[in-house]
Amino acid sequence: MKGLILLFRFMTRLPIGLDPKFDSDELGKGMRFFPVVGMVIGLILFLAFCLLGRIIYSPMVMAVILVIIEVVLTGGLHLDGLADTFDGIFSYRSKQKMLDIMKDSRLGTNGGLVLILYFFLKVALLVEGSSEFPAVMPIMVLISPVIARLNSVVNCGAAPYARATGMGKTFVDHTDGVAVGVATILTAAFVGGATYLFELPYTILIIIPIVMILGYLFAKLMTRKIGGITGDTLGAVVEISEIIVLLGIYILAR
Repeated sequence: MKGLILLFRFMTRLPIGLDPKFDSDELGKGMRFFPVVGMVIGLILFLAFCLLGRIIYSPMVMAVILVIIEVVLTGGLHLDGLADTFDGIFSYRSKQKMLDIMKDSRLGTNGGLVLILYFFLKVALLVEGSSEFPAVMPIMVLISPVIARLNSVVNCGAAPYARATGMGKTFVDHTDGVAVGVATILTAAFVGGATYLFELPYTILIIIPIVMILGYLFAKLMTRKIGGITGDTLGAVVEISEIIVLLGIYILAR
């Protein structure tokens, strides 16, 4: 429980009342419950859709508002990792230089471009999904944060940490096959429950193994490029995975 609370405090901007003493080991052990953080974010977005749906009738406006809410909930933490990762990887420099660029707080051209493309694609998938079936958008925002965070756990279990030190190292050090298994079970149970509750086609569940395989390949790519994963690449895989989940739901719901 302490690890889960620390994870919420570290990974979100939610006003968690409890303030346990920081413990890197407990935080690292809590990584297996990262999908639970996605569940809470997904439920908040789902409730926001239900409440705002009474006054907002434009799918475009609704999609933009939901994306903004999600950014506020996470403080843009994973988006920062996405931008830094693309700045580093697409610099085509040496491994150490890539790591140095990723650590630089300044936003580069590649980072700026990927953020623009990310928001365009995310809003487009939410809008187009709802144009086919109006009930798809709330399902998208409910499920995608959960599966996306599962992939972060997969990355921690599949690759070493690229630096000698760093906050992300505690996640890698405490994530093994058991942790990945726990995260997978939690994710499958949540998505399966949502599928049953909203009478969705069970083919949606196939998105989970597909995203996990792609996440594993991403971890191996990062290992080849920079010697492992970092906190930035963990953020990047969350955001990339969320786009893949949205795309998968959009395709399967047609």
